[in-house]
Amino acid sequence: MVALTVLGFLLAPGPGAAQEDYDYTANCASWPSVSGPHAVGTVEFEVTDSLRSAQYAPEPTDYRRLYVRAWYPARAPGPDAQPRPYFTEAEATVLPGMLLPALQQPTDALRGCASLASNSHQDAPPRPGSFPVIGFNHGYTSYPAQQSTLFEHLAANGYVVFSVGHPYESGGLVYPNGDTLLLSPVIMEDLTRYAANTSSMTVHYPPSLGEALAVVPRYLRGLRETSLGQLGPVWQADVRFVLDRLEGMNVPTAAAGIAAAIDHGNRGYMGMSYGGYIAAMLAQDDHRAKAAINLDGGYWTGELIDADLRTPFLMLNSDPTAVMATLPEDFNVYRGTFGAHAPTAGDLAYERLATAGMRDDIHRIMIPGIQHVAISDFPEILGAPGTAVLLGEPEVTARLTAIQNDLVLGFLDRYMKGIESNYPADVLDRHPDLFVRDRDDIRTQAAALGTGARR
Repeated sequence: MVALTVLGFLLAPGPGAAQEDYDYTANCASWPSVSGPHAVGTVEFEVTDSLRSAQYAPEPTDYRRLYVRAWYPARAPGPDAQPRPYFTEAEATVLPGMLLPALQQPTDALRGCASLASNSHQDAPPRPGSFPVIGFNHGYTSYPAQQSTLFEHLAANGYVVFSVGHPYESGGLVYPNGDTLLLSPVIMEDLTRYAANTSSMTVHYPPSLGEALAVVPRYLRGLRETSLGQLGPVWQADVRFVLDRLEGMNVPTAAAGIAAAIDHGNRGYMGMSYGGYIAAMLAQDDHRAKAAINLDGGYWTGELIDADLRTPFLMLNSDPTAVMATLPEDFNVYRGTFGAHAPTAGDLAYERLATAGMRDDIHRIMIPGIQHVAISDFPEILGAPGTAVLLGEPEVTARLTAIQNDLVLGFLDRYMKGIESNYPADVLDRHPDLFVRDRDDIRTQAAALGTGARR
């Protein structure tokens, strides 16, 4: 997860090896129940794109071997059916391996998740019907199942969700046959270079839209010299390839049932951090897309800056203000309080600046007290002493899963299923501590730029 708000912290070295005094039992202690009319199934498979390369492999390949995991509405499991553990034994150290040292945790901190039962049943028969589909991209250095609480919630309420693993570009992958791929060292080197680019913070958390827009060219130039600026189109193509295979029923036998249950005329895209912006790019290029969701991601290309997104859009934002206040003075960033007038890592994009703040179907929701890395499964599985500060304020972190589930499902039900609602007001009534980014403030700042300041 490229953590825009805590990048320097995420790049700090961690302990790495197992620690005898580490409280492993405090992690992976429980898993939230799922709420919805359907049981949840999950299936893993792989597909190979022979026309594109895995450029970050130790020896670059002339093909891309894509890992895919899906969650979907399933038939009710039998009395003896056992749910899938959050991680398999092989996944427990490989998948979160790059994130945990950065969070100053042992690399095997989540080994207990191999015995933590989720709500998903492996290879369960899909429920009869045709369901909307959501394509997901995880955060940089993260893993495909990083949002399992959300995926299970969506599947239980009538959606198929699939998440793609990108070879040597995901934090780690374990394929169904047991093969393991690790993150390329080049990715970590590029993150270090990105952290040194002061314009990245000015773009994402500026004192004003004008100051952000002024540094966009320099930011994008630096970005294009790293994998962060180059892999966006690659990850988009990975998701499109998987969708094409699913629609053509050209998938392994294990995935044939779920491929047949997808309504391809009703697609949505979602991602977290790096994957969040890619979700919007996918929706922009797919005429069948009905919605896009960005879970706390920034800008990784220039296409959607000062541009209208063709679908309804939900932006979910963490609270960066505490981190911003600690940055050196040479970082030109917002240093005020968190609230409806605080900038978000999305104010420059998804609408034309000439009409910014005027769309009723662009929703920017802000969660006070939550750190970037918490918008994931970590609030549920990371509970060892001292980890709470990594995630945010405990009273909010404890409700993060419910907040995320309510906001995302309500948005998708309104825009993909056409369910009449007063979204997001009805969800905000249940979570009154959240903020909605002030559209009038965006409108006023954008208007002040004038036509000469725009691209």
